[in-house]
Amino acid sequence: MPWVALLGLALGATGLGAVSTGVLTPDGSAPDSAIPATSLDPQREPAVPSSSAAPSPPPPLLRSVVEEVSSGSGDLRVVEGESEPAGEGPLKRYTVEVEKGLPGEAEDFAAAVETILGDPRSWSHDGAMSLQRVDEGPVDFRVTLASPATVDDRCAPLRTGGYVSCFAEGRAMINQNRWVSGVPHFDDDLETYRTYVINHEVGHALGHGHVGCPGAGEQAPVMQQQTFGLEGCEKNGWPHP
Repeated sequence: MPWVALLGLALGATGLGAVSTGVLTPDGSAPDSAIPATSLDPQREPAVPSSSAAPSPPPPLLRSVVEEVSSGSGDLRVVEGESEPAGEGPLKRYTVEVEKGLPGEAEDFAAAVETILGDPRSWSHDGAMSLQRVDEGPVDFRVTLASPATVDDRCAPLRTGGYVSCFAEGRAMINQNRWVSGVPHFDDDLETYRTYVINHEVGHALGHGHVGCPGAGEQAPVMQQQTFGLEGCEKNGWPHP
């Protein structure tokens, strides 16, 4: 019988199943290169990628993506935790507060604030100042996450309309709904919006006022009111991108 006619018989006799080339040698055996490694030992189980490893946690800027609220307890609490000074130059100390009862983890918000203000693209750029998060003692400003109703109350007489954030009475008041959802014209880029809103309101704490878009297609200055619109500029969250 010609050797090529042995194909069907060899497969049935050896139990190898399909081989990669479909070719047998004249003595009825398959070439080594054609036999899957797992077929050499019928007792050996194929390797299966492990799925037991826990997924990596989201970075601080994208944690606590939770539901919006309209109001809260009105009580603010300091989130415990301190950082090393970020940057060089005159030290500015700040604390992080979260309104009691808001959904999500207060520590996630505090970690995001610390990440933003500790970045060299933020206000400590090029030795302008150093920024340190503390949870007690005197501070230069506070960064506070609060419900829209509490923001409206704390920011009055500024009109925040349950929608925007503000700086008032030493606090960068971050509207919880904007933290959760951002704004439509940021195209679901929540990380950039969160970076912007922290740097913008802290910019007020450091004495900076509002500016406009310098020109179509340019990066929006962080002190532009990007929550209301980009005016032809490109979204940007950093004072020194």
